[in-house]
Amino acid sequence: MFGLGCALALGLCGLGSAHRGASTSRILVGYTPNGLSGAGLLEQRLGLVRVGTIPQLDVRVLTADVAGGAQAALEALRAGPGVRYAELDGVVHALQVPNDELWPTQWSPVKTEAPTAWDLTTGSQEVVVAILDTGIDPAQRDLRGKLVPGYDYVNGDPDPSDDNGHGTAVAGIVGADSNNGIGVAGYCWRCRLMPVKVLDATGSGSTSTLAQGIVWATDHGARVINTSLGSSTDDATVALAAHYARQHGVLVVAAAGNSSSSVLEYPAALPGVVSVSASDRDDRLYGFSNSGSALAAPGDNSTTSWGGGYESFLGTSSAAAVVSGIAALGISADPEARPDEVEDALKAGAIAMPGVAFGRVNAYRTVHALAPWLAAPAPRPVSSGRGAPTTTTRVFSGKVGQRMRSFRIVVRASGILRATLQLTRRAERPVELRLRRSARSVAFVQGRKSLRLRARVRRGTYRLVLTSPSGAPVRFKLTVAYPGA
Repeated sequence: MFGLGCALALGLCGLGSAHRGASTSRILVGYTPNGLSGAGLLEQRLGLVRVGTIPQLDVRVLTADVAGGAQAALEALRAGPGVRYAELDGVVHALQVPNDELWPTQWSPVKTEAPTAWDLTTGSQEVVVAILDTGIDPAQRDLRGKLVPGYDYVNGDPDPSDDNGHGTAVAGIVGADSNNGIGVAGYCWRCRLMPVKVLDATGSGSTSTLAQGIVWATDHGARVINTSLGSSTDDATVALAAHYARQHGVLVVAAAGNSSSSVLEYPAALPGVVSVSASDRDDRLYGFSNSGSALAAPGDNSTTSWGGGYESFLGTSSAAAVVSGIAALGISADPEARPDEVEDALKAGAIAMPGVAFGRVNAYRTVHALAPWLAAPAPRPVSSGRGAPTTTTRVFSGKVGQRMRSFRIVVRASGILRATLQLTRRAERPVELRLRRSARSVAFVQGRKSLRLRARVRRGTYRLVLTSPSGAPVRFKLTVAYPGA
């Protein structure tokens, strides 16, 4: 059973007996492709009724129609040659802690250098973040116009409205409408939000609905999936769904849990899922936060609340939403980025701190790592009256493969030349970028994804030479800044 922190104000400390009984009488069965053909007969013989399917994962959700039949059915299913696994359907809870430590200002974006990242990008409407939670309040004025169609797996309908508040709070951190004169600023101003309701009004849900929600969001265009929920129990179906998302280009972010433990909750503990702990203003983990995650993020955020207002939202749920928003910003800057590249950028840009593997996230460093060709507008140089040099910037793009690419640069004055090369995918072997003047090599760098070259130059003609030793074609973008006229 999932148990992720006791939220007294929302009544999330436990489940009612009816819900608990319903969850443990349901069974999740993962079949082999051959086993699916005989699944109906097997289920009928065991007295099982199918109540749901996740066809992309070859999983069925079953109930036992006789008292005490679930355990016996599990044993029989596990012995079947066409069954990969069979397990009881579990329960998930929203991650929330008592709201007795609320801060009135948005220190979180400042701490993570989001304003500097916003100089590079404020997001893209093409990037969708799925919020797998209690739903989202569509009437919240800071979320209007931000929502794409979603689904309610709790009630089985296309209306994923929030009846708890947890999901609306998470959504506001990720992508509240920003720079609009009201409310709060979300991390990804222009990104859109996909509400997928997998938790009910008490903040509880089942592992089957969570798995269905992950698959549905993946199949309907999400680039990032935020799961501010969890369980102390591993679940094969959720693990399979998370792997499905990753294989289809979707980054899954999960909260570590609020039980002051060094053991991560699930799905945060799953491979391929970005786990997030909650940090404070001093880059220390909150006492309630589970440790051992890959990353930490500010755990106290001002955000949207259910019913139209605003609140301070504290917990690893809140921290996970920060990471999802930053990941969406990074994908907006580099739409071709794969999940592993986004995760690498989050980790590479993190600020080291105790309690987590890579550190506390930094929005600017993440965006810059994914799209180093983006640069904040620089102030125009002030002329000294003697024709002081200005900076010329040129951008080249295309493919490099069997043949080398060469770009002519005419430098008009002494100074510094800076070149940034970004590949759209990781090269099989290091790509080489060399700055030459006549037959002399001035500077040289190599790498598989992103390269930066810096060299002191003087007036004259130079060439930037790009080669790919593997010969496999790869698209690139080369940005060069150098002393101009």
